[in-house]
Amino acid sequence: MKPPSTTSVVAIGGSIVAFTVWTVLVLGGTLEPLDEAVAIPAAEYTSALGQIAAAFALVTWPGVIYVLVAVAGWWLRKRRLLYLGLAMWVSIVIGWGGHLLIKMLVRRPRPDGAMDVLTTSGWAYPSGHLTAITVGGCMALAATIVTRQGRVMRHGVWFAAVGLTVVVGLDRWLMGAHWFSDIVGGFIWGAAASAIALVSCRVRVLPKDYFALGPESRDADEAIAGPPKRCAIVYNPVKVEDLDTFRRHVAHELETHGWQAPIWLETTADDPGHAMAQKALELEVDLVMAAGGDGTVRVVCEELADTGVPFAVIPAGTGNLLARNLQIPLDEQSALRVALEGTPTPMDLVEIVIDEEHRYVSGVMAGVGIDAVIMDRTDADLKRAVGSAAYFVAAAQNVDHPPLPVTIIIDDDEPVTREAMLVLVGNVGMLQGGIQIIPDAQADDGYLDLLVASPTSAVDLLRMTRKVLTRVGDEENLEYVRARRVRIEAGRAEQFQLDGDTEGEARVVDATVMPGALTLMKPS
Repeated sequence: MKPPSTTSVVAIGGSIVAFTVWTVLVLGGTLEPLDEAVAIPAAEYTSALGQIAAAFALVTWPGVIYVLVAVAGWWLRKRRLLYLGLAMWVSIVIGWGGHLLIKMLVRRPRPDGAMDVLTTSGWAYPSGHLTAITVGGCMALAATIVTRQGRVMRHGVWFAAVGLTVVVGLDRWLMGAHWFSDIVGGFIWGAAASAIALVSCRVRVLPKDYFALGPESRDADEAIAGPPKRCAIVYNPVKVEDLDTFRRHVAHELETHGWQAPIWLETTADDPGHAMAQKALELEVDLVMAAGGDGTVRVVCEELADTGVPFAVIPAGTGNLLARNLQIPLDEQSALRVALEGTPTPMDLVEIVIDEEHRYVSGVMAGVGIDAVIMDRTDADLKRAVGSAAYFVAAAQNVDHPPLPVTIIIDDDEPVTREAMLVLVGNVGMLQGGIQIIPDAQADDGYLDLLVASPTSAVDLLRMTRKVLTRVGDEENLEYVRARRVRIEAGRAEQFQLDGDTEGEARVVDATVMPGALTLMKPS
């Protein structure tokens, strides 16, 4: 995680200092002459102007504004703009919570003669309406910048945000709800809350670091030396929630980093990425990105294995297990920066051969047994609706699945037999929720890791589950082995899965590590 830019620190520090100074002036009475000079009698509630002002104050009540910001944050997170969505939620906590706390500490009365309505109750400093509308405007502007909207849209949102802020300030002034200094204080606090939220959540909205010093903080929009590079993006249109925004993101980042226009390669229902990745290799691109779930990522890895072409993951699926295990951000904007600014790092893959005939490559985990059965029987519509929770439904429905008789040969050792519930070959070891099902698995150690689970009773199953979740104690029916080559011979045909996708049934699975076969862009 990179530290905040100098400009970001200046923005936060400047807004906090400005609010602190302004508050000190308010508490010291320095601004009282200004407040008295610009104060006007409050509009009569029964007048047309008073009715309009009161209604507008109700519509722009902070609770209404923050609900809209919260919904926008949820919408953005659904589209993989996780950090921006989080920043919106954080801005609510800082903006709303902060202004209420400051009001209780300052305890400044409202002006005499304020319109007697619901929205003029409580303490006056700082204005909650101005804080909320400023937060809403700043977050709306940040969204247009992060989603790379066009100039007309950005300018439109900017004028709307400024206009609404001015109108809300005038409305509070006409109602006599605040002194002028309360209104300014609310605006400054809203700006400070927005800046703190955006920077703390790693959302970059400024085009460059204006206050940067030294060669290492060169402007991001400077052209990079050397001929422009080319990038191909293999993407799954079903997984990428907002394709237009994603295209704008990619185009902007590539242009900013001095790359040529991207080559877009869309997967299909019949081909999850094989032909697309092969096309990228034929075009001799300098980087291949895969935007989709673990299935799309696996297929592209399979085609790029042992080619030396750098590969980047843009997570867009439900599990995103490769990204989670290798600390690749799930946020779309941050993942793109890792793709272009990260470090090319050798990563192992695992070659999987099914029934000595069908060859695959796995980057995460492959297995036979109950995990593959659960994945095969998970309802696709339910998975789209509730995400990973759908797997728990399928697990409950298949809890009585019979154990699988297997013979396992590890490297050149003697065969061993087990009645296994699960046989899992892992290149990495973490599942969703941070569960380390294979704790010692590493994607760059030149080994694959084998997990064999052989419970003989419900009690064994519970103990194994406790061991996996807590990593405390020993469990003899849960075996871990590190190897370079594994052969699994099943007593019956059973479902097998590759990186979370079922591919059919298998009786024989041969797994062989491919050390350093993939060049992956990882966070620096």
